[in-house]
Amino acid sequence: MNKRKFIGLILLMVISLGGIIWVQVTWIGNAIKVRNDQFDFFVINSLRNTARSLESSRRMNFLNEMLVNGYPVSPQLQHQGNMQGSFSGSLTIESSSASDQDSVEIVVATNNNPPVRMKVARDAAGATVQQEVVIGSDEYRQWMQRRAGEFQSMSNQLITEMFVWEKELAIDREELNRTLKSELMASGIETPFEFAVIRGDTLSDGIWSKVKEKEFKSSPYQVTLFSEGLLRKGETVAVVFPNKTNYVLGSIALILGGSGLFSLIILSTFALSLWFIISQKKISEMKSDFINNMTHEFKTPIATISLAADTITNNKVISDEEKVRHFAGMIKKENARMNRQVESILQIATLDKHEVEFDFSETDMHNVIIRAIETVEIQVTERGGVIRRHLDAERSIIAGDAEHLRNVIHNLLDNANKYSENTPEITVLTSSDDRGVIIVVEDKGKGMTRAVQNRVFERFYRETTGNIHNVKGFGLGLNYAKAITEAHGGNISVESEPGKGSRFSLFLPFNGNARA
Repeated sequence: MNKRKFIGLILLMVISLGGIIWVQVTWIGNAIKVRNDQFDFFVINSLRNTARSLESSRRMNFLNEMLVNGYPVSPQLQHQGNMQGSFSGSLTIESSSASDQDSVEIVVATNNNPPVRMKVARDAAGATVQQEVVIGSDEYRQWMQRRAGEFQSMSNQLITEMFVWEKELAIDREELNRTLKSELMASGIETPFEFAVIRGDTLSDGIWSKVKEKEFKSSPYQVTLFSEGLLRKGETVAVVFPNKTNYVLGSIALILGGSGLFSLIILSTFALSLWFIISQKKISEMKSDFINNMTHEFKTPIATISLAADTITNNKVISDEEKVRHFAGMIKKENARMNRQVESILQIATLDKHEVEFDFSETDMHNVIIRAIETVEIQVTERGGVIRRHLDAERSIIAGDAEHLRNVIHNLLDNANKYSENTPEITVLTSSDDRGVIIVVEDKGKGMTRAVQNRVFERFYRETTGNIHNVKGFGLGLNYAKAITEAHGGNISVESEPGKGSRFSLFLPFNGNARA
C-alpha cells in the first residue's frame, strides 16, 4: 500500500468515526432534552393539580362548616327582626348549570344596594315557583319585597364570614408536602424535592435543607395558591429538585450506557485497526529492508567465492600450491560466513515456532564469554581496538545452553564493534548475586537515542540515518539475544546516550528453565 492510499484510508476511517460519534452525541442530547421537557411538563402539571386540590379542599371545608351544618345568623340581624332563628338549606355560591334542577338563581335588588345573585332551593323560593322565576312579574316583585331583607342579610353575613376565613387562612405544611408528593408520584416523578411558600419577597414556610433562598425564587417550578382569592393573592409555592440532573440522566441510563459502550467498541475497533495497519506497514517495510540487506550480505561472500574459484582454475595459479591454499581458505572463510548468516535466520524461525531444542547443562559463563571474545577479538584488533574483561562473578556456573549463550554474547560484542565509529573500546564485566549472574557489555560507540532504545530489541529493526543503514546486518542479533535470554528465565536491558556509547546488561538465573 503506497503512502497516499494509506493516508486516504486513515482519513476515511477518521471521518466515519467522527460522523458516528457526532450522530451519537446529537441523539443523546436530543434524548436528554426530551426527558427534561417531559420532566418540566409533569412537574408544572403536578403543581397546578396541587394548587387546585388545596383550593377545593378549603372550599369544601368552608361549605360543609357554614352551609351544610347550618349558617349562623349574626345578633345584629336578629335584633332587626328581618330573620328569626337560623337558615338552613342547600345554599351555594357556585354558578347554576343546566343540570342543576334542585335550585334556581335569585337576583336580589334593593334601592340602596347593588343586585345580589344567589342560588336557593326551589322549595325555599315558594310553592308557586316550580320550574322558573319570571323576572318582572307582579307576583315575583311582591315576593322579592318580602324576601329582599332576608337575602341581603344572608349575603352580608356570608361575605363577612368569607372575609374572615380568607384572611385567617393558613397553609398546612405537611398537607402541602403530602399533596405535592402524591401528585408527583402520580406523574411518575420520584426524585427528592424541597419546597417553599413565597409571600412577597420572603420565604414564609416550606421544607428545605440543601436549597438556598435564591434558588427557590429563580425556580421554574412555581404555582400561585388561591389565585381567585381577594386577600391571599401573591402566595407562591416554589419547588426545587436537587438531584434533577442525576434523575433525568438515570431515566435514560440504559440508553446512555448502551450508546457509550457501542461507541467505545467502535472507537476501540478503529484504534486496533489503525494499529494493525501501521504495524503491518512497518513489518512490510522491515521485511523489505531485511531482504535487501540479506541480498547484500549474501552477495558479497558469493562474489568472493566465485572470484576465488575462477582464480584457482587459472593455469598460472593452479600449479602454485601456496596460492591454491590461500584462495581455498578464502572460499572456506566466506562459506562459513554465509553459514552463520543462514543459521541466524533459521534460529529466529525456530524460535517463532517454539521448536528450539536447548541442551541445558552446567555452563560456566566465564568460559562462554572467553570463547565469544575469541571470535570477535580479531576484528576489533584489526581496527586497533581492545576488548577488556573483568570477570569478577564469584559464581559463574548456571544451568543453560552453552552454544546459544555464546551466540548471545557474540552478538553483543559484534554490535559493540560495528557501532564504534572510532577505535573500538569494549569492556565485559561479570558479577553475581543470590539469584544469578549479571553480564555487562559496554562500548564507547555512537550510542542511541531513547526512541531507538525502545525498539532496539524488535525483529528486523535497525537504526538508520535518513534512509540509509550505515551498518549492514539483518536486524536479528539483539532480537535473538532477547529471545534466548528470556528462554533461560533471564532478561536483557540497555542504557545509552548519543555519543557516549551503550551498556547492555544481561541477567541469567542459576537455575533457569527454557520457555521456548
